[in-house]
Amino acid sequence: MKKDLIILHTAVLLFGLSGLFGKLIEAPAQVIVSGRVISAAIFLYIVLKFKNERVEMSSPTSKKIIILQGSLLFLHWFSFFQAIKLSSVALGLLSFSSFPIFTTFMEPLFFKEKLEGKKIITAMITFIGISMVIPLNGIDVKMLNGIGMGVFSGFSFAILAIMNKKFSSSVSGIKLTFYQCLGASFWSIPVLLLWNKLPSVRDIFFMVILGVVFTGIAHTLFVLSLKRISASTVSVTTCLEPVYGIIFAAFILGEIPTLKIIMGSTIIILAAFVATKMTVLKDKPAV
Repeated sequence: MKKDLIILHTAVLLFGLSGLFGKLIEAPAQVIVSGRVISAAIFLYIVLKFKNERVEMSSPTSKKIIILQGSLLFLHWFSFFQAIKLSSVALGLLSFSSFPIFTTFMEPLFFKEKLEGKKIITAMITFIGISMVIPLNGIDVKMLNGIGMGVFSGFSFAILAIMNKKFSSSVSGIKLTFYQCLGASFWSIPVLLLWNKLPSVRDIFFMVILGVVFTGIAHTLFVLSLKRISASTVSVTTCLEPVYGIIFAAFILGEIPTLKIIMGSTIIILAAFVATKMTVLKDKPAV
């Protein structure tokens, strides 16, 4: 059990640290995503082959869904890294954390479920937390644009998560990530052709590390940890993702969060914690 917890925390730590590459890599956000999805797709293909799992898609419908999900993934990661480039790692991560607001109101529409009052309250608390981190004194247009991109990243992630829930119940987590990265890789071709410039050796190295370690290995570890750890533990641990990112951004990039950002992030993380606990309690089978 202790080993599984270490694996889970390692995966969440890697997910949280992926945002730092938005600052470490000098190439544009769309090029970062291209390098990430190509590297991750190659790595996950090797993992699936090693596990003797089939990677072929069975039907034209599933291929269309994967292309759509891959496009959403590319759009999500592009807006995420763009948010960090325009603002900071902390603001990018926290504005992305708006996705529970969108899932709260979108899930009932997709699955014809009743909109619960508790979820509305949690979404409102998350909104308050995000509002707190927006700089109002001496408004920086670039930073506001970054926060806007982060919120859009949360919106696109919410759509992707809902699609995963609706269409991907029969596909393993690693295989699904491979399919989505493969679908996203198709967008890398026009991006790299239009950019018409070779990334530096340093940027290429960071993009490969981002794709292999912080995407492929991170997701593989996350899936492995799910086998013996309860859903409640996984949900609560996942809430630490922005915490890890903000802490390491302070040490590695020197981005020290202000008191306002710390207070806002605390509210957002607490809201995420409450939301995940409610979801686990709701989905827990009766004994």
